Amino acid sequence: MTTKAYLWGWFAYLVGTGGVLFVWWWLTRSLSVWGKVPLRIVLTALLITPWSVSPEHDEWAPAWVVSLFDGLAQEDVSLWRAGGPLLAMLVVALVVAALEVWRQRRKQTGRHADTTE
Repeated sequence: MTTKAYLWGWFAYLVGTGGVLFVWWWLTRSLSVWGKVPLRIVLTALLITPWSVSPEHDEWAPAWVVSLFDGLAQEDVSLWRAGGPLLAMLVVALVVAALEVWRQRRKQTGRHADTTE
Protein backbone atom coordinates (compact mmCIF):
# COMPACT_ATOMS: atom_id res chain seq x y z
CA MET A 1 0.00 0.00 0.00
CA THR A 2 1.34 3.40 -0.89
CA THR A 3 1.56 6.21 1.62
CA LYS A 4 -1.00 8.19 -0.34
CA ALA A 5 -3.52 5.33 -0.28
CA TYR A 6 -2.87 4.80 3.43
CA LEU A 7 -3.53 8.47 4.19
CA TRP A 8 -6.67 8.49 2.05
CA GLY A 9 -7.87 5.41 3.90
CA TRP A 10 -7.41 7.18 7.23
CA PHE A 11 -9.12 10.28 5.86
CA ALA A 12 -12.13 8.24 4.74
CA TYR A 13 -12.25 6.44 8.10
CA LEU A 14 -12.11 9.71 10.06
CA VAL A 15 -14.83 11.30 7.91
CA GLY A 16 -17.01 8.23 8.45
CA THR A 17 -16.25 8.29 12.16
CA GLY A 18 -17.28 11.94 12.27
CA GLY A 19 -20.59 10.98 10.68
CA VAL A 20 -21.15 8.14 13.12
CA LEU A 21 -20.32 10.39 16.08
CA PHE A 22 -22.65 13.11 14.77
CA VAL A 23 -25.54 10.64 14.55
CA TRP A 24 -24.64 9.18 17.97
CA TRP A 25 -24.55 12.71 19.44
CA TRP A 26 -28.01 13.37 17.99
CA LEU A 27 -29.43 10.02 19.23
CA THR A 28 -28.18 10.60 22.78
CA ARG A 29 -29.32 14.23 23.04
CA SER A 30 -32.44 13.41 25.05
CA LEU A 31 -30.63 11.32 27.68
CA SER A 32 -29.65 12.71 31.05
CA VAL A 33 -26.10 13.88 31.61
CA TRP A 34 -25.38 10.61 33.44
CA GLY A 35 -26.21 8.67 30.28
CA LYS A 36 -25.20 10.82 27.36
CA VAL A 37 -21.70 11.95 28.42
CA PRO A 38 -20.30 8.44 29.09
CA LEU A 39 -21.88 7.01 25.96
CA ARG A 40 -20.48 9.78 23.79
CA ILE A 41 -16.98 9.67 25.25
CA VAL A 42 -16.71 5.87 25.22
CA LEU A 43 -17.80 5.60 21.58
CA THR A 44 -15.36 8.33 20.60
CA ALA A 45 -12.50 6.55 22.39
CA LEU A 46 -13.49 3.22 20.82
CA LEU A 47 -13.54 4.61 17.30
CA ILE A 48 -10.42 6.80 17.30
CA THR A 49 -7.91 4.81 19.36
CA PRO A 50 -5.14 3.70 16.96
CA TRP A 51 -2.80 0.70 17.21
CA SER A 52 -0.08 -0.76 15.02
CA VAL A 53 -1.23 -3.24 12.42
CA SER A 54 1.56 -5.65 13.28
CA PRO A 55 4.93 -5.53 15.03
CA GLU A 56 6.69 -5.73 11.65
CA HIS A 57 4.87 -2.78 10.06
CA ASP A 58 4.77 0.95 10.73
CA GLU A 59 1.15 1.37 9.69
CA TRP A 60 -1.58 2.06 12.22
CA ALA A 61 -5.27 1.21 12.18
CA PRO A 62 -8.18 1.64 14.58
CA ALA A 63 -7.51 -0.57 17.60
CA TRP A 64 -10.92 -2.22 17.43
CA VAL A 65 -10.24 -3.29 13.83
CA VAL A 66 -6.75 -4.60 14.69
CA SER A 67 -8.18 -6.51 17.65
CA LEU A 68 -10.98 -7.95 15.54
CA PHE A 69 -8.64 -9.15 12.80
CA ASP A 70 -6.09 -10.49 15.28
CA GLY A 71 -8.82 -12.48 17.01
CA LEU A 72 -10.46 -13.78 13.85
CA ALA A 73 -7.70 -14.22 11.30
CA GLN A 74 -4.44 -14.97 13.07
CA GLU A 75 -4.00 -17.99 15.30
CA ASP A 76 -0.58 -17.08 16.69
CA VAL A 77 -1.54 -13.51 17.73
CA SER A 78 -3.92 -12.72 20.56
CA LEU A 79 -6.74 -10.25 20.15
CA TRP A 80 -5.41 -8.61 23.32
CA ARG A 81 -2.42 -7.18 21.42
CA ALA A 82 -4.66 -4.25 20.49
CA GLY A 83 -7.54 -5.13 22.82
CA GLY A 84 -5.56 -4.44 26.00
CA PRO A 85 -4.62 -0.88 25.07
CA LEU A 86 -8.13 -0.31 23.74
CA LEU A 87 -9.59 -1.47 27.04
CA ALA A 88 -7.19 0.83 28.90
CA MET A 89 -8.28 3.74 26.71
CA LEU A 90 -11.93 2.96 27.41
CA VAL A 91 -11.21 3.02 31.15
CA VAL A 92 -9.52 6.41 30.73
CA ALA A 93 -12.55 7.57 28.72
CA LEU A 94 -14.89 6.49 31.53
CA VAL A 95 -12.79 8.43 34.06
CA VAL A 96 -12.93 11.50 31.81
CA ALA A 97 -16.70 11.01 31.45
CA ALA A 98 -17.13 10.77 35.23
CA LEU A 99 -15.13 13.97 35.70
CA GLU A 100 -17.19 15.74 33.05
CA VAL A 101 -20.48 14.62 34.63
CA TRP A 102 -19.18 15.80 38.01
CA ARG A 103 -18.15 19.17 36.51
CA GLN A 104 -21.53 19.68 34.83
CA ARG A 105 -23.44 18.75 37.98
CA ARG A 106 -21.28 21.05 40.08
CA LYS A 107 -21.82 23.91 37.62
CA GLN A 108 -25.56 23.22 37.56
CA THR A 109 -25.72 23.10 41.38
CA GLY A 110 -23.86 26.41 41.63
CA ARG A 111 -26.24 28.02 39.17
CA HIS A 112 -29.23 26.59 41.07
CA ALA A 113 -27.90 27.95 44.37
CA ASP A 114 -27.52 31.43 42.82
CA THR A 115 -31.15 31.51 41.64
CA THR A 116 -32.61 30.40 45.01
CA GLU A 117 -30.95 33.16 47.01
